[in-house]
Amino acid sequence: MRKLKIIEYVTLDGVIEDPGPAGDFKCRGWTVPFWNDEMAAAQSKELFASDALLLGRVTYEEFVAAWPLRSGDPFTDKMNSMKKFVASHRATKPLEWNATMLKGEVVEAVKKLKQEAEKISLFTAAPLSSAR
Repeated sequence: MRKLKIIEYVTLDGVIEDPGPAGDFKCRGWTVPFWNDEMAAAQSKELFASDALLLGRVTYEEFVAAWPLRSGDPFTDKMNSMKKFVASHRATKPLEWNATMLKGEVVEAVKKLKQEAEKISLFTAAPLSSAR
C-alpha cells in the first residue's frame, strides 16, 4: 500500500494559507522569514523519499506557473519529473507538468491512490477538503 505523507506549513494560530511569497492571500509569505537550512533539508528529504505529489488545485496552479521554468538543481529536477495528482472540483484547463486530475470525490480518489505501490507526498496550502 502507498504511504501518504502530509507536508503542510501551519502557524501556531492555525494559518495554513500560502506559505510562500506568491498569491493573493492575507497571510501570504508568512514562512519566508523563518526559512533556513534545516527546513530546506527536511523538505528535500521528504521530496526525495516520494514518487508523486498530491496537490490541491490552487497549489498546483501556483507550482505549475513557477517550477517548470526552473532547472539545474536536484530538487527542481525532482519536482519537475514527478507525477502529480490534482484534487479539484473546479478545474478549468487541461493539466500540464506530468499532472493527472483526480476523478470523483477526493476522499475516494485518494483511497484509490493509496492502494498503489508507490510512495506519495501531499504538499498543500489548504486542506484537501476545501479543494476547489
